[in-house]
Amino acid sequence: MTVRKASAGLQRGIPAAPLAGRDPPPAERDLGALDWQGEVRLDAGRAAGLSAALWQQHVRTGLLERAVALGADHRAGPHLERPEVARRLLTHIDALAEAGLTPAELAAFAGEADLEHPGAAWALAVLFGCLEAAGVEDAFEGWLASLDGSAFPTYGGVLEIAEAIATQPSADLRERARRWAARVEQPVLAGIALEATPPGELPGEALAALARVRSPLVQAAVERYLARTPPDAAHPAPGRASWIDVAGPAFAYEVARARMLLRDLEPLDRVRRMDPRALAALGPHALDVIALAGDAGDGELARDLAAGLPSTPGSLDAMGRIGLPSLFPRLLAELGSDELDEDAHGALVTALGDRVAAPTVAAWEAAIAALPAAAEPARLRGGEPHSPRSVLAEMRRPDLWAGAVRVRADELLARAGRPARVAWDAFGATLEGALSDLARLAR
Repeated sequence: MTVRKASAGLQRGIPAAPLAGRDPPPAERDLGALDWQGEVRLDAGRAAGLSAALWQQHVRTGLLERAVALGADHRAGPHLERPEVARRLLTHIDALAEAGLTPAELAAFAGEADLEHPGAAWALAVLFGCLEAAGVEDAFEGWLASLDGSAFPTYGGVLEIAEAIATQPSADLRERARRWAARVEQPVLAGIALEATPPGELPGEALAALARVRSPLVQAAVERYLARTPPDAAHPAPGRASWIDVAGPAFAYEVARARMLLRDLEPLDRVRRMDPRALAALGPHALDVIALAGDAGDGELARDLAAGLPSTPGSLDAMGRIGLPSLFPRLLAELGSDELDEDAHGALVTALGDRVAAPTVAAWEAAIAALPAAAEPARLRGGEPHSPRSVLAEMRRPDLWAGAVRVRADELLARAGRPARVAWDAFGATLEGALSDLARLAR
């Protein structure tokens, strides 16, 4: 068994980074320890030796834990830091190769991992792809098959694994994943297969069979597949459920979002009519519907929806992306809290730009009061009227992570009303290329 040490497939596009120079350590203080004369004895029961095998296992476990943490940084950290994070992750893969990681050990570690932690599923899938051993594909599939829908409270984990499969270096693993589309009895595998299959390549009968699966995870995967498939290559999908009947607000919104990207604005229309079934299905994601495709006339609607929802990091972020003045009082109120002050500040920056030196209520109240008077309320992004140009400009904030950039890109794609191939998860690469692609789309 060998490990593909820092696989050549993973190294592409990563610039060689020299080791940073360090200052010499400060001189240690003389504590006079050697002046002490005494005797130290070790309790024989506490001085038991550690076998080499057990010590190496501890080393591998530590390396795996740090690799998963780096995966979180790659997925959920500022995208401009990806090249350095990827370089560090490759060194951990090298170290795991030297330490003798096995498929069974990786599968056991994966079985205990917290997949709700951003980046964990992505890092584990990449590591499976870097193992070169008999049965590694079976171990990877076995781990995924052991997971049920409860392991994925949102669609994010499925997306992580599918994008990791595209990133990792094993062609056999990619081919194995595509065959999972026939596993309609196992929603996790089928959903990953749909997400990993290039648009237009899934046979129509296979897509129709998947469309009849009443798993929210698979329903979301079907809609996402159709949303990125060119219209002339799309297959009919009989039996597709209404987004309003999809279980779980996160999955109902994922289906609604996919349809809105194709200019099916029924979800927005239902939210504007305050349809009770629609609002119950979407929960807090009703605000995301307005952020995706709403306009300046949605001020009262957004204010009323927000008033009926608890404040969370997600809801405040959606308020910032909506960017309507009717929501500023709510954001200012949360800015004065101890728990969500940073999220409220971030939402105000999204809407109004970086206008304050200190994130205080008084500073933001003054900044809002200084805004030019407008005849009619308007959606704002980065302090400018909401438009493709202002959305693109705000997307270039250096502190944004990949997920934050992608959710903003949805606004551009919904306006364009057609699918676009954007490289979101290139290993070790920033999203500057993706932003350039979106700029061309928005012209």
